[in-house]
Formats: sequence, C-alpha cells, structure tokens
Amino acid sequence: MTPSSAPGPLARVAAALHHVENGFYVMVAVALAFAGAALFVNAIYQFGVGLGQQSLKADILDVLDGLLLVFIVSELLHTVRTVIDAKTLRPEPFLIVGIVAVIRRLIVISAEAADFVGDPRFTDIMIEMGVLVGAAVGLGLTVFLMRLARSEPVAPG
Repeated sequence: MTPSSAPGPLARVAAALHHVENGFYVMVAVALAFAGAALFVNAIYQFGVGLGQQSLKADILDVLDGLLLVFIVSELLHTVRTVIDAKTLRPEPFLIVGIVAVIRRLIVISAEAADFVGDPRFTDIMIEMGVLVGAAVGLGLTVFLMRLARSEPVAPG
C-alpha cells in the first residue's frame, strides 16, 4: 500500500469503532443466550419442584409465563443476530417482542382475573386488559403496515 492509498485517520477510527460496535453486539448476544438458557432451566426446575404445591392451573400458568419470557429473550437474541448479519437495525423484531410481551401479560392477568371478581381491583385488571389488547392491536397493525409497505412497490405517479 502506497502512502497515498493508505486510509486516512478518520477511516481508521471509523473501522475501529465498527469493530467495537460488533464486539458489543456479540457481548449482548452472548449475555442474552446465557440469560435465555438460565430462564429456561429455571422455568422447568420451578415447574418440577412446585408441581403439586398449588393447583395445576397455577403451575401451568407459572411455567407458561417463564417460557414466554424465554421466547422474548430468544426473539431479542434473534434481533441482535440479525443486526450483526445484516448490519442494519430493523424495528419489526422489536415490535414482535412487544406483541409477545403483551400476550404474555394478557395470559397471566386473564387467568388471575377470576380471583378478583367482586374485588375493587377487578376494574383495574379489566382496564389493564383493555389497554393491553389495544397495544397488541396497535403493534400488530404496525407490523402489518410495515410488511405491506415493504412488499408493494410504489408506482410513480
């Protein structure tokens, strides 16, 4: 490489920052992978240990809650891997994670709502469920519109 074709200092700094950025992505991905594995093992362990100590419905809800959290972490891991591979940050995977998180919360509070019938907190739970349903619909509509915009080329007008 001749001195005139050597990259300038700004190009070297940009390249170094690119490597640092990729290093952070890899560290986040590794941390998410360990967190997901730990959450999975913990959910299964808690299910096995707690089986029979409460109702089967409660046991299943607890393991479902834990496994949906594992699913959220795995979706985040997928998003980070996509960022590393494609070198672009796309909002759609985060919207999907939001939908899963909303559904996770809806499942848990809908199962618990029967215990609060007649209690003043029941109204709060119903309001929370309404807000969560609205959030799920809004996030789903956003994903739909993003996919629609990406799939249909706009004709020059």
